[in-house]
Amino acid sequence: MTKTIAIIGGYGGMGRFFAKFFAEEGFRVVITGPNELKGERVARKLNVSYEKDNKAAARKADVVIISVPIDETIRVIKEVAPEVRENALLMDVTSIKEKPCRFMERYSKKGVEIIGTHPVFSHRVGSIEGQVFILTPIRAKRWLKWLKKILKKHKARIYESTPEEHDQIMAVVQGLTHFAYISIGKTLEELNFDIKRSREFSSPIYELMLDMVGRIIGQNPELYSSIQMQNPRVREVHKKFLETANELSNTIEKKDEEGFKEIMISAARHFDDVDRAMGRSDKAISSLVSELSHLRNSIGKELCLKHIYSGKIHLGTVKSVTPDRVILDEFGKEYALKLSNICVLSDKERIEYKRKKFGTVTRDFSVILDKNVNEEFLSKLLEDFDEMILSVKIKDIYSGPQIEKGKKSVCFGVEIINFDVKNTNNIINKFFMDLGGRLR
Repeated sequence: MTKTIAIIGGYGGMGRFFAKFFAEEGFRVVITGPNELKGERVARKLNVSYEKDNKAAARKADVVIISVPIDETIRVIKEVAPEVRENALLMDVTSIKEKPCRFMERYSKKGVEIIGTHPVFSHRVGSIEGQVFILTPIRAKRWLKWLKKILKKHKARIYESTPEEHDQIMAVVQGLTHFAYISIGKTLEELNFDIKRSREFSSPIYELMLDMVGRIIGQNPELYSSIQMQNPRVREVHKKFLETANELSNTIEKKDEEGFKEIMISAARHFDDVDRAMGRSDKAISSLVSELSHLRNSIGKELCLKHIYSGKIHLGTVKSVTPDRVILDEFGKEYALKLSNICVLSDKERIEYKRKKFGTVTRDFSVILDKNVNEEFLSKLLEDFDEMILSVKIKDIYSGPQIEKGKKSVCFGVEIINFDVKNTNNIINKFFMDLGGRLR
């Protein structure tokens, strides 16, 4: 029997992400939310159901996932948890774990299984493959295995923890890093600093740092304020960070070179794997430079570019490339695409996209060849000759009285992409003629 999954807050960013995810897995998905018009619209788009009443949705579900803003989570748990039926699963997807897990356990029935979860990624990623998924199981026998199986199927990186350990680590992973990046962004504003101009003077590391700052300050401020303020362990981390920054500032002000060097050396020693950090950052820089170089070398050539957020694919000829944008001619219409928002699809992906977009047709080519020619080898050669050729099959071999002595007629069935077919036909004809064949 198909399981029903209720996502409380299912038309928000992360709720919508998981509604789509579980619907594509074949589950019956119900989303909830106070705005009926928005809920119905999102439900239609995702091909799921909408229910305005959180309690009603929870009563009917095998799995209940709470996906609401952090500062609303406890209130919603109190409302929904008592309605979850025995042997069902209750989950949350918030960025803090101690308090939500404690309240899910307190307000749900004894027979309800409870798993705190933290998907450590944005709903903008599009897929959970390679993404970190932290699980903090409280009461979980049957359902933990079920959840892990689905996540492993999609190649997520799964880690188990306790709610206490999770929040302690996240006070640094999120609390400290977000605090530092937001502080940098605000400092640049206070300095009235020309960020665009500074990029002309910058190293690749500075560019990456600016991108990370922009990524954080460009997110939902309500979510990020909750991450800072709802995890009680964050304040202690902030305090230590400010003490350390002040110590470093005083060391610089006193021009204490030995003290400065000792701070760096000591930090590097604790960091443990500086070489790994160097290698990973070098790879990130190399990847950015390599993609820009590839685009510049592709001017005048056909490429497939995919928008990393919307998933929209552009197929066209590269007209020009700047450090920020690529101009693509897509069948007579030009598009200026931000390099930061697109990725270049491989040739294999580009050809597959063309196959799906334009469809395929099969054309027969009857060719007179020398009797000792290996037509099987020839068909394999033709299959790799041009990217518009998808497959080649030998349909018939004839060497009767109508064919001159020492010759044979071979009919090749060639499947090609149904785009600019005349040009592909000419390419195939030339292929056979260059090899000494004669078209019938």
